[in-house]
Amino acid sequence: MSQPARRGNDWRPAGVVLAVVGALIAGPSVLAALVPIRETAVDRGGEIELTAPGEEPDTVRFSGVDGWQRRPTGDQTTAVLTAPDGSRLAVSVVGGVTDFTEATGWRLKVLGVQGFDAYFDGGEVETGNGFSGPTCRGSDRAGVCAIVGNDKLAVTLVLAGDDATLSELTQVLETLTVRR
Repeated sequence: MSQPARRGNDWRPAGVVLAVVGALIAGPSVLAALVPIRETAVDRGGEIELTAPGEEPDTVRFSGVDGWQRRPTGDQTTAVLTAPDGSRLAVSVVGGVTDFTEATGWRLKVLGVQGFDAYFDGGEVETGNGFSGPTCRGSDRAGVCAIVGNDKLAVTLVLAGDDATLSELTQVLETLTVRR
């Protein structure tokens, strides 16, 4: 004996299930689009401190970004800031560097993985605070960068933006110090 085919109201439960699934998928995306990115202004003369895990010295400080907006990263080794003109500065520190030349090549590869493919442009920078290293440029995105070392620390600085120049990046580089 067979059951007669059901007719009628199956579309209602199916519609409810479809609406719930749609809300679960679209809801978080809509909320994320509505919530602004939390940024805090860097006060005049404010210093930013970054710490690399490992042996001391493990901390660097920099300034020169008065009026810029700092984005939270949740990472004590990295700072990301937005300039009033829209360019972005990312600074990160790693510790325990014993071969700086090898570390610069590795850090350049890391930049590529992070979405800023770059190449060494033949330039070198040296600061009054003991940092030195090669400069680089974005290969498919406008921007400049430098990978500098001091003691056993390597610091990568990237200034990305259409109007980003090495002289702007140098202003930040000159403030870079090791906290001892």
